[in-house]
Amino acid sequence: MEVLSRMISAAVHRGLLEGFKISNTTVSHLLFADDTLIFCNARPAQLRYLRSLFLLFEAASGLKVNLAKSMLIPVGNVEQVASLAGILGCEAAPLPVKYLGLPLGGSYKSKHIWDGGNGCGAMGRKEKLGGEL
Repeated sequence: MEVLSRMISAAVHRGLLEGFKISNTTVSHLLFADDTLIFCNARPAQLRYLRSLFLLFEAASGLKVNLAKSMLIPVGNVEQVASLAGILGCEAAPLPVKYLGLPLGGSYKSKHIWDGGNGCGAMGRKEKLGGEL
């Protein structure tokens, strides 16, 4: 996973991918065991580069990025979400969702987000945001 992390960081440094800024820090990805969250802009060029980066990672490491278990989750108003997900070869899902058993994208004050019911939209279909590597 260190190889993938370095590849993503290098792409951000070169301006090929963009994460989001918190103070003076850019967050482009988070790794949790074999799961990865990647943050980038909703631009086709960035998603095409990310897809290419996955192919390079697979060739370099021998590991496979399982895009069938991956999701593109837009934040805010994003047009043509299905088209963007098609570039990566994965499905799209709206917020809120659960990731590693925790709700993401819902109000922390909302009780239904914590009840394990239908409050997390797409979680009946998929259990993970990031693909298994």
